[in-house]
Amino acid sequence: MAVDEAPVMLVNSEHQSKRSFVRDSRGNVAAIAALTIIPILCVAGIAIDFQMAITQKNKIQAIIDSAVIAGSKAMQAGQTEDQIRVMVRDYVSALVKVQDNGLTCSAPTLIFLEGTQDIEAGINCSQATTLSQLMHRDKIDFRVTSGTTYGVGNVDVAFIFDVSGSMNSNNRLENLKTSAKTAFDELLPDDRELDGTVRIALTTYNSNVNAGEYFDNVTRKITLGTDASSGSSSAKSRYDAYNNRVLIDQSTGKRFFYYERATCSGYCGYNSSWTITPKRRWFETDIGDNTCVSERVGVNAFTDAAGGTGADDSMIAGNPLWNWNTYNSSKGSGSSEVEYGGANSSSGAFNPAPSQCENSSPLPLTEDKSKLDDYVDALHAGGGTAGHLGIAWGWYLISPSWNSIWPSASHPWPWDEPDTAKAIILMTDGEFNQTHPSIGQNSIQLAMEFCDAMKQEPYNVQIYSVGFQVPSSAAKTPSGETILDYCATDAGHSFTPNNGEELTDAYRAIAQSISDLRITR
Repeated sequence: MAVDEAPVMLVNSEHQSKRSFVRDSRGNVAAIAALTIIPILCVAGIAIDFQMAITQKNKIQAIIDSAVIAGSKAMQAGQTEDQIRVMVRDYVSALVKVQDNGLTCSAPTLIFLEGTQDIEAGINCSQATTLSQLMHRDKIDFRVTSGTTYGVGNVDVAFIFDVSGSMNSNNRLENLKTSAKTAFDELLPDDRELDGTVRIALTTYNSNVNAGEYFDNVTRKITLGTDASSGSSSAKSRYDAYNNRVLIDQSTGKRFFYYERATCSGYCGYNSSWTITPKRRWFETDIGDNTCVSERVGVNAFTDAAGGTGADDSMIAGNPLWNWNTYNSSKGSGSSEVEYGGANSSSGAFNPAPSQCENSSPLPLTEDKSKLDDYVDALHAGGGTAGHLGIAWGWYLISPSWNSIWPSASHPWPWDEPDTAKAIILMTDGEFNQTHPSIGQNSIQLAMEFCDAMKQEPYNVQIYSVGFQVPSSAAKTPSGETILDYCATDAGHSFTPNNGEELTDAYRAIAQSISDLRITR
């Protein structure tokens, strides 16, 4: 009997060993996971806490900049150094408390430069950490410095406003109007002598830019009846053949959209041989007053050379596009739609986007605040967001190369004029997402090229960016930055307000820093 039971006991022992091994393995995995999670949390915690510290540092930088500007203005008004120290201390303390989130700062130190009205300031701050405490780091310390000086006499500044459709949400457009006027008041206070040293230009963008009265100066024109290129085409890609030209009626001088009428022999499909003829009406509706423009083409695409009628400096006129190859199961090919009627954006044969823009055309440099206020009061919003176009036109408005186009009173200062500053203020509430269909690069890529060019010698344009309620999902540049951070001269030139009050504060801070009183960090 004992002999028969031995194998059974052996088998049970083997099962018990296997079960013990499984229990031991699970225990090992749990132990390894427990040991691994701590470094992961530490790395994540450091990243989160570091980003929070950077955000807080940018806010404190804006606060201390505003404080020393106010201090210098108070000195000009006759206040004593002791009075200014108290004013700056109370101002900074009140705004630091608003930040909260574990931020603490010492009282700011002020240095008054003898024989001048310049002030230098510094402040030490600490930001409490969260997960970094796992590594026994309870806070991240940083220091912010600032200073003011008088000495730049001439200022050309261009405000660039996003008027895309999303600006109609959350009262954004009305908040923008209020905030912009605050900036105008800072740059052109009512008691300031109007001597032409500080001037402001305005422009807007959505799907395109409305060139307004300057349209004919920046686009190429072709007269109806003299178009030699309207013969037969088998490529079916001539839908953008007029993308940088506009048709002019020889008898009236009136501008028209480009309308192609196509005829063919036999079966009219997009593989057929078509004869294409330009017409000056779009389905019985004249739209000759359109002054929208999109990208510039040619070798001057990313320069500040003046616009003109040549192939290398003209801009794409606001013409709709016809897509011959689009196929829609309920409508047929795009080519048939154009020939037999019914072509529209729903059928896919007609793309109206390149012909759309808002009614606000550029306002060249002026010191007339009533014109500036009237301009923003009249703003409307709609369409897409071609931010690179706004940047380009902001550059043109402060460039002396455009003196042949702008009125004489609005001629920008030369780039090398002594004691002169040039700045643009780029504003958007979303991501740059629209270009003309004939352009190979996207809006962010184009914006990067413009911003890179403006920061170079001899331009040295100071670029401020204002991202108003920009979603976190907005597309990034290849380096991982938002286009607003990329374009801004530095972190102190980039603002991300989340509500109307913060937007006003941002515009006020920007205006103060580019007025006669300068920040000299």
